[in-house]
Amino acid sequence: MSVQLACASCGKSLESAERGRPRLYCSRACQAKAYRSRRAEAPADVPEHDDGAPDDSAPHLTVERIVRAGIAIADAEGLDALSMRRVAMDLGASTMSLYRHVSSKDDLVALMVEAALADVPLPDTAPRDWRHGLERAACRDWDLYHRHPWILPRVMVTTRAHFSPALAADSESAFSAFDGLDLEPADAFRYMFMFASYVQGVALTYVSDVEAERQAEVARIQGTKASDDAENPLFAPGAYPRLALAMRAGADPWDLDALFAGGLAGVLDGIAADLARRGIDA
Repeated sequence: MSVQLACASCGKSLESAERGRPRLYCSRACQAKAYRSRRAEAPADVPEHDDGAPDDSAPHLTVERIVRAGIAIADAEGLDALSMRRVAMDLGASTMSLYRHVSSKDDLVALMVEAALADVPLPDTAPRDWRHGLERAACRDWDLYHRHPWILPRVMVTTRAHFSPALAADSESAFSAFDGLDLEPADAFRYMFMFASYVQGVALTYVSDVEAERQAEVARIQGTKASDDAENPLFAPGAYPRLALAMRAGADPWDLDALFAGGLAGVLDGIAADLARRGIDA
């Protein structure tokens, strides 16, 4: 005589198995659903191996630890080296255990951006004037890109709106430089666009140099030949006389900090001239 049982997932009636262990589920789909439900309800401090077995050797994981490990990898090797598996390996945990705290690599990078921005505190005092406010904002961003070169593509000025609480706070602080000038919002945006485009444009040069140096180091370790500026056709005698002279005079060696400061002064001078032309007392 068969005994009527119920599926542990959907409640559908089951007949007992003639031999072996009793059936618990009516289908593989219900079995998988129950497994996912158990995973979601499991304590977050009991990570598992990738095969689902408990991982007693893994350290206690937190979002903060995962984010900091991701930042360390990206700072040292760039975002291309970042993966959930790599972060888990650096933390001595299983990859699956990370997903209890961070749902995907994209979410991890978003959290890394928030943490990196928070590491460079916003000013807690009002600027002396609009120029001081923008200079202060530029120095903060310049420092940020040096600390975390990988962050630049994630905070670039773009026509596609994306929200980041820390980035919004950063922009709000920069816009406060114009307080008291009675600017139209469109004019404030125009000045800020000019300012941010300059800062991020020079930062792109710095970030490109960081990546070039990283690739050169990889080539050195692998024993492959890196590019040699001495063999660059740009510097062949008489090939590009104006360009070659300018590059050797202004960028041999590169001093990006000095070039950045000089260019920033020119951008701010341009804003000052436009404010004066429009009769705005700044």
